[in-house]
Amino acid sequence: MMKYLAFLPLLAATACVSGPASNSCDGWRPIRPAATDISAASDTLVRQIVEHNEHGRRVCGWKRKGK
Repeated sequence: MMKYLAFLPLLAATACVSGPASNSCDGWRPIRPAATDISAASDTLVRQIVEHNEHGRRVCGWKRKGK
């Protein structure tokens, strides 16, 4: 019985993987902070947001807001 309990975490982990193939962009969206958020953010955070959004534009086909 105990050896079967060891497989429960593996079963739970594989349950998320099974099923139809999905787009790697599923579940991801552009980050659009408000102007007040940007003014309070560190340069590192702003750079990370820009990199995230640029990656989404290239790989997922995200459009710039208003375009």
